Amino acid sequence: MSQIDTKEVKLHNGVIIPTLGYRVDKNHGEDNYNRILEAIKAGFRHFDISADAQAEKVAGKAFHDCNIPRAELFITAKLDNENHGYEQALREFSNTLKRLGTDYADLYLINWPNPVKYRDTYEQTAIDTWRALETIYKESRARAIGVANYEGRHIEFCLEKSEIAPMVNQARIYPGFPFEENLYCANEHNIQTEGFLPPHYEDILNSNELAIFAKKYKTTPRGIATRYHLEKDCISLCSGKNEQELRECFDAFQFDISSDDMKFLDAMKNYGPENINPDTCDF
Repeated sequence: MSQIDTKEVKLHNGVIIPTLGYRVDKNHGEDNYNRILEAIKAGFRHFDISADAQAEKVAGKAFHDCNIPRAELFITAKLDNENHGYEQALREFSNTLKRLGTDYADLYLINWPNPVKYRDTYEQTAIDTWRALETIYKESRARAIGVANYEGRHIEFCLEKSEIAPMVNQARIYPGFPFEENLYCANEHNIQTEGFLPPHYEDILNSNELAIFAKKYKTTPRGIATRYHLEKDCISLCSGKNEQELRECFDAFQFDISSDDMKFLDAMKNYGPENINPDTCDF
């Protein structure tokens, strides 16, 4: 049984974070405004926002209009691939806060370990970028800091060069793509993993495998995908277009998936994309 069976977990610096979060995808454009309000109606208070200026602006307007006190929201923002380096990261974080209409982030992440723009100077740029996040954290402008899409080697390098260890690593993890090496490395260093489905995740949720398990556990494929994360002690970042779909994510607290069934879900066909190597991709 998962250790995550509650609606909140504690990061290694003591910050409490909701176990389920809503993933604000930049590809949804202006529709993110309505999607965020639907997520709030479904019960979400944790929002993970794409590293995208327009997504931040739309999210900021939704947070302003939702009448939920800022202290009741957990807002995660991310540094994009164009603004690595110490001064650039500090400047872009300030811009992000302005676009979101808040004076702090609950969690701030480096979205990608090795962008093509900085690949020739990866080591020094990575050190300088993480140092900027440490500064942001020390200034209490972010309650927690972390990384996203880091593989084990990137996590180890960050830890070797850091003063403050990342609290979170966000990674694409789902049935058919367990990403075990990544998850194991984060767990070894007490870094909380947040799992999410890839873009165009419909093929995963529409798979025969998830339909079979949804029937077995009296839930939906979205409920199975969410519970899969919880069984792996991951925070689950959820996707859905309306309140009804997003309420299905909360079903994950009502059942456990057996260890044998988890092994099957790990080994099932990957209906999403293959792994993207952060050190060789073209972005």
